[in-house]
Amino acid sequence: MSCPNPTGDGRAVALTIPAGNEPFLRRVIGAARGGIREELDRFGDQLLAPRSELLLEETSYAALLGGLDLGRIVPDDEIRTALRRLAGSIDRENEYERVCFEHDALHDLLSQIEGRAGK
Repeated sequence: MSCPNPTGDGRAVALTIPAGNEPFLRRVIGAARGGIREELDRFGDQLLAPRSELLLEETSYAALLGGLDLGRIVPDDEIRTALRRLAGSIDRENEYERVCFEHDALHDLLSQIEGRAGK
């Protein structure tokens, strides 16, 4: 009989991260965590966000890194919020919407020229 709770915690989510994604995730989550630590250390008296908010976000990134190590994580609202914020930040930095628009426009034109319109 299979175990209905292989992680030992009903709230834990098993992570199945493709091998090629893990180095990127570790790098970007680690950099985000490091940025928050630096902000707290260097600008503790001049923070734009409340210190408690930054500490929660830093803890969330630590939990995400730990989850990558363990292959599972117990997600909470802070972890989800931190990950959404990080994804949004990367999308803005990489101009994701513009890149997708340009890609679609060029490939649509190419499809029309190659006689594959609407396919």
